[in-house]
Amino acid sequence: MRSFFAATAAVSAALLLTACAGPDSVEPAADSSPTPEASTETEGAVDIAATCAGYYDGGELSIDHRVTTWAPEVSSPATEENTAELTIVRDRLDAQIRYADTGPAAILQAIQEPFDDALNGTSGDPGAVEDAVTALEAMCDDAGFVRPE
Repeated sequence: MRSFFAATAAVSAALLLTACAGPDSVEPAADSSPTPEASTETEGAVDIAATCAGYYDGGELSIDHRVTTWAPEVSSPATEENTAELTIVRDRLDAQIRYADTGPAAILQAIQEPFDDALNGTSGDPGAVEDAVTALEAMCDDAGFVRPE
């Protein structure tokens, strides 16, 4: 039985090496696809209304509610008591930023920055959070998004 396993291992190793080996003279194929046009939108980005929904929807679990609740805490470095909540806010904003178009992403980053500052041991500006939230509200209103009450 032991020799059977040894033989199986040897054959598997040989097949793996053969599969990985290839001709040494392979040249990369020329890319004949046209160069994409430059765009102001991020590839795969969601529209403004979807970004607004991701920020405002969810009631007490929404990003908006968490930002509003925890923004005053960014005025000093994060503490043991608030680090988890500030991290949640930062990470949820980061998830929205990843898929947002360029304009909304910049506003979300402005909201996120003071949370990053507090988590990095410095103080952030709660007023900057409020200003960025106001800008996001205006952008969402202009896009026709109706914020939940």
